[in-house]
Amino acid sequence: MKKIKLFLLLITTSLIILTSCEENEVPTANFITFESQSIDITFDQGTAATQEVKIYAANITDQDRTFGVAVVGASTEVDAAAYIVPTTITIPGGSNEATLTINLTDINMSPFATQALVISLEASADMYTGEDLTMNVSLNCPNNGIKFIMKLGFDDWPEEVYWRLVDVNAGVIVAASQATPGYGAYAGMNRGEVTVQECIPSGDYQLQIFDGYGDGGTSYVVTAGGVQIASVAAGAYGSSTTVDFSI
Repeated sequence: MKKIKLFLLLITTSLIILTSCEENEVPTANFITFESQSIDITFDQGTAATQEVKIYAANITDQDRTFGVAVVGASTEVDAAAYIVPTTITIPGGSNEATLTINLTDINMSPFATQALVISLEASADMYTGEDLTMNVSLNCPNNGIKFIMKLGFDDWPEEVYWRLVDVNAGVIVAASQATPGYGAYAGMNRGEVTVQECIPSGDYQLQIFDGYGDGGTSYVVTAGGVQIASVAAGAYGSSTTVDFSI
């Protein structure tokens, strides 16, 4: 009798497990998904871009199938005026794939920031969908320019700072802490930090650093094209110093 009861218990347990698995399975015939969950898109500032994204179904039917497409606003950083995303996608009969075409412009974009555009396929009672697609959108500098980034770390007297970036060959100031040479551009930013970002053409440059008190109280870390080209520690110079580099 004990053996019969044990046998019945094993059968019952197996049926429960099988039923549970079947309830949680996604019917593969009713499934659509993007070709990937992440795409990096970079285009030139001042231009537009078109990105094509493949969408796949798990099966092929002889009928056209149309599915909803939506932008996930809560996760999207790209300005709504900067993209056009179709609200539907149709997989034609006799196929299991379609192409979603997304148009982008550089409205409220910067070469120094990557913004996310997140898109989802809309599920229904009889259709399952894959993960959302995240498009990481960024810009190149215009005219093949190079991204110049400089981080300044201040002491208690940031008003003593003046710097300028000079194009050596042209003999012109490309960027500076303020338009008119002089101190005071960062007054009030005690113990703060400032990041300077510029798009500059390739060439030969000199970064000229000045300190009004003469104690070199501000640190500088400079990168160009993603490569660090200079690091000047606070206190490592007196009233001025220069950094020469070519990019």
